[in-house]
Parts: sequence; structure tokens; C-alpha cells
Amino acid sequence: PNAAQTGRPAPRGRACAVAKIVPREGGRKTVVFAQTPPLSTYLLALAVGELVASDAVHVGETEIRIWHAPGKEALTAFSLEAARETLTRLETYFDLPYPYEKLDLVAVPEFEAGAMENAGAVFFRETLLLVDPARTTILESKRVAEVICHELAHMWYGDLVTMAWWDDLWLNEAFATWMAYQVVDAWKPEWRMWSTFQHDRSAALGMDALANTHPIYVEVRSPAEATENFDLITYEKGASVVRMVERYLGAEVFRAGVRKYIREHQEGNTVAADLWNALSDASGQDVEPVVRAWIEQPGFPLLRLERIDRSGRCCIRYRQERFRPNAEKPSRDATRRWPIPWVGRVGTAVGSRTVRQLLGRGRGEFELEGEAPRFLYGNAEEAGFFRPLHTAEELAAISQNLRELTAVERQGLVGHQWAALRAGYGEFGGFIGLALALGNESDADVLTTLRPALESCARSARRTLGVEAERKLRARVAATFGPALASLGLEAGAKEGDDARRRRAALFALVGDVGANAAARAQAQDLIARYLSDRASVDTELAAIATTVAAAGGDEALYERYFAAHKAASTPLESRRLLMALGDFRTTGLVQRTLALNLSDEVGVQDVGLLLAYMFGNPSAAPATWEFFKKRFRALRKKLPPQLVARPIEAAASLATRAARKDIAAFFKANPVPTAVRAVKKALEQIDLSVAFDARVKPELARWIDAP
Repeated sequence: PNAAQTGRPAPRGRACAVAKIVPREGGRKTVVFAQTPPLSTYLLALAVGELVASDAVHVGETEIRIWHAPGKEALTAFSLEAARETLTRLETYFDLPYPYEKLDLVAVPEFEAGAMENAGAVFFRETLLLVDPARTTILESKRVAEVICHELAHMWYGDLVTMAWWDDLWLNEAFATWMAYQVVDAWKPEWRMWSTFQHDRSAALGMDALANTHPIYVEVRSPAEATENFDLITYEKGASVVRMVERYLGAEVFRAGVRKYIREHQEGNTVAADLWNALSDASGQDVEPVVRAWIEQPGFPLLRLERIDRSGRCCIRYRQERFRPNAEKPSRDATRRWPIPWVGRVGTAVGSRTVRQLLGRGRGEFELEGEAPRFLYGNAEEAGFFRPLHTAEELAAISQNLRELTAVERQGLVGHQWAALRAGYGEFGGFIGLALALGNESDADVLTTLRPALESCARSARRTLGVEAERKLRARVAATFGPALASLGLEAGAKEGDDARRRRAALFALVGDVGANAAARAQAQDLIARYLSDRASVDTELAAIATTVAAAGGDEALYERYFAAHKAASTPLESRRLLMALGDFRTTGLVQRTLALNLSDEVGVQDVGLLLAYMFGNPSAAPATWEFFKKRFRALRKKLPPQLVARPIEAAASLATRAARKDIAAFFKANPVPTAVRAVKKALEQIDLSVAFDARVKPELARWIDAP
């Protein structure tokens, strides 16, 4: 019997935390909830609707269920497993049991945020909770697990202990982001979660390089300012700093400090100094001077590294400065410095090893013990939130020993060299030489890192040198990565592992998307025709990228098939994947049709900003997307949630011309958006940087394209 039948209190762990339900006349009832523990008010939530609960799983006495709309019962198993596995590990990490009576994960059909850590009743978008692993890419599965763990980490770091005010939002979000990757990596080591984090960290480095960035800690004076801070700086840069400090102090010491912090402040509010004090007590050293500059200063360092000989002793000379997105412009804060807890990789006669040094000054040198290394890589495991800049001689030594770098370090090397080229610290030949030397690269994340950089080069070639130059560059990309794709083949073997599946998809993206290879695009059409008829006939990893490649050359008939499949999809993720792919079609009529969908009921409130941003990434759709955005702005503003309106505004930077910049600036001057003030500034700055990059790289790009 349940509480409604008996009128007695429900047992501990009841899924909806109802103390009792008292029937009333006329079909009404009174619901009495159990007493809520001390909470910050923004963590209180109530869900009302036609919801069905999954079977429960348990971690100790804690009951975990997923609540969802009827008919989606088959999509809960993976997320229940992820919740159980991560909650177990979080209890161990914090050395405190889960602080609330039960744990409900609620799948919400329309939800502005990805998820929200309401105590005991966490809300998620359906795409981040209801999944079928057989139809989900590995990256999508990683994302679901990471978000679940992020929200559960908040039960301690955010809910049990909460920041005192929104200027310390990073205390919640940076730690939960770092913890999610840490815990999921322990659960699924084969996923190599820190390689995935590298993509997010790279995006944060890109944003933080801008003049229009902000510190992790920033004074908040209004709700609009608080909303703007839910971004890459607070989450990914913040998580990078947490990781950097953890690696500097050591995992055990750091955990001891975190446990002390949580125990001393449970059911209370904190400021950053409370965390520094706990970490200092645990480590026996003053942590605040090391960390404070990273939290309170915008930007990050460019660390120049050079090996020198001092009477037969090998020394490292270093110099730091703030990384500038355009090195040709003088810096207004050239004296800004960061204490860098540096970890480097050095190649020795018998392999490689890491070395550590706290670089507390703007410049200096220190001795490397042992024999002179064969090479030096300046950011081991990519744990530091800075960009290393090596000499040409050192880069040559690194290139000769690429296989001695870890995969995440090769990812970082590509990202750092691309950023150096974009900013004017490097030359086009150096970057493109490295990129095309990776034709036989075995790691999918390294290949994925190459994709946006090479696509940017192709678009720059079109803007500065014309269509034929772009075609030649894309053909070189296809020729470089085509042989590896041909060797691997398009059919997944019965015993093939995830690494091979992901590598095939990454290579297909480089050849078919960036390389615009006609044969690969024809293959994409065939693959998608099969996939839409029988989902099991094509590996999901390959199908996901083939969906994009096929759409680039797709006609109205294929568009209709995508749209019908989106409507009939059996999982929220597949439905969204096909919806976004409608934004990949290139013909004028189909672009306009997809734009119109944004103001229809076919595209939910949660997806409008994402689809518009996606369409700005389609070079054939970007100009039309901007015109649509301007023309229908009033209607779009009614549908775009405050947290998501910045997405398409930032994405408008893809237009990358002086005329577009002038138009964007004028439009938002006349139509201000309070929660996207920073987004407008960033978009304008990004356009300025693209125009400067085009002018700077054009001569070298022309020589490279015309070279035999």
C-alpha cells in the first residue's frame, strides 16, 4: 500500500519525496512533502506533469530513478548505470554519503539549460538522459555520462556547500566540470575523457585570448550579468585551473583539502578564500598566491621556451607574456604575469619523462637534471592553461619524436600551433606542415582537432584568393587523409574496437567534409540511404558524420527523408542530430526552409539558438541566416531563452568580412540584448581577427597552394 491509500508517511527513499497524500472531496488531494534540508533557494524544484518512473537502482540506501514522458521506458538503462557508478565514486571522493534522501533524474522535453542540479531532483534535457547506446555515438555517450556526473557532483559542491554570491559561480561550476571528467575517466578509462576535455579546454583558450573575455571571478551586479557568466570561462577555464592546481599539489593532498572544505562548510555558503584555506592546510603551503592570479585576471600566458647550454649543463630559459589574439597589436597589459605550475615532457635516451617547476617570474631559467634531452614539450598532458611557444629547432625535434608525445599532447601541439598561426606568432608553413604530417595519425581526437583548423584555412583561401585556391587546398587535405581512410575501409569489422570506429569517422570528416572529395560525398549519400532504411546497417560513428557530408550535396528528396526521420526518430538524440543536419544543406531553397522552421513548432525553444548557430557554420547558409536573424529578430527574441540568445550572436562571427562587422555592430546598437552584451563584442572582435588573419596569411597561403 502507498501513502495515498494509508495516509501514513511514506518510507525513506520514496521517489517523489512525498511524506503523505491526503484524499479530498471532488477528486482533489493534499500532498505533504518531507521537510526540506537547509538549501539555497535556487535549488528547490517541483515537477508536475505526466511522468513515468523507471525501476530504481541503489547506492547504499539511496534510491535512484529516472522520470520521463510515457513511451520512453527503454531509454533509461545507460543513464541509470552512469548515475549509480558516479554516485558511488563521488561518495568515496568526498568521504561523505550522498546528502539527500533520494535521487530523481527528470527528463524534461523543453529545457533551456542542459541540466540543473536541484537537490534530489535533477532536471535534464531529454537528449542528455534518455539514450539508446546502440544508436548513440561514443562522444554522445561520453557527454551524457559527463553531464550526469557534473550534476551529481553539485550535490556536494554547489548544493551542500554553495557559493555566497554569483561572482563565485566558478566555485560550483569549475569544480563540477573537473570532477565529472575525473570520475567518468575512472569509470570508463577506455573513453580517455581527458582527450575529450582537451576540445573544451581549447575552446576556452580561444575565448580567453580575446580582449572581450572576463576573469573567472567577476563582480555580478544584475541577473543579466550572472547569466552571461555561464560560459566557457567559468566552466572549462575554471576546470582547467582546478586540474592544474590538483596536479601541482598532488591528487591525495588536493582531495584532503576538498574534503576539509566540504565538511567545514556543509549546509552553508562560501567564498574562494575558504577553499584556498582548506587546500593550504592540507598541503602545508600557501595556495592562494599561486591560484589567485588565475582566478582574478583575464587571459592566460604565452610561455616561450628555449633550451640553452650553460657550461655543459642543459637549462631551460623561459619568458611569459599575455597571449594576444593579434600579436601585431601592442598589448595594454604586457606586464601581466601568472605563477605557472609548469609540467614539461622531455625526451631522454630511454623514452620520455616529466619535469616540474613553479615559474613564478616573468622570465628566468632553470637547470634540467640529467643528460641533455632529445626534445622538450612545454605542456605535459596538457594540464596547464597556457600556450607553450617553442623555437623552430625545438619544434623540429618534437616533430621527429611525435610518437613519444601522448595523444592528448599531440592534440595540444596541433591546437597551440594553430592558435600561434592565427595570432601571428607562427607561420603558415609550420602549421600546415605539421597538419599534413599527421596523415597516418591513429588517434581520433588528434584528427578531430585538425578539422576546424583546416576548414578555417580553406575558407580563408576562398575569401582572399578565390574559389580555385580553396579547391586546391581542400584537394590537398583529401589527398593527405584519403589513403588512411581507404586502408581502414568504410565497413566496421565484427571485432573492431571503438578507437577504429572513431578514427574512421574522423578521417571521413576530413576527406568528405573539409576535403570536399567527390567520391567521399557520393559514398556519404549511399551510406545515408542505407542508414535511413536500416539503422543497424551503418556504424553509428560513421553515420553521424555521413549525415553531415551527404547533406552538403543533398537535394530536396534527401531533405524530405531527413525531416521525416527526425519526426519519427525513436530517441531524442537521433531526432536532434537529424534536425541539425537540415542546417547542412546548401541550396537556397532548402536553406530558407530550414530557417523558417526556427519560428515554427517543429523546433523547440531549447533548440532554436543551437540550430541558428549551426547554420552560421554552413558557408552557404551563413549570409542568409544573418538576414533572417535581422528580419525576424523580434519574433526570435520571444523564442530565444536568455541563456541561449548569445549562441547565434557569437556564431555570426563566421561571416568574417568588414561589411558584415559594420552591419552586426549597427544592428545590435539599435537592438541591444542585455544577456548578450559580451557576445556581441566577442563576435565583432572575432571578425576583426579573421580579417587580420586573411591579410597576414594570404601571401604565404598563395605560395603554398601554387607549390608543386
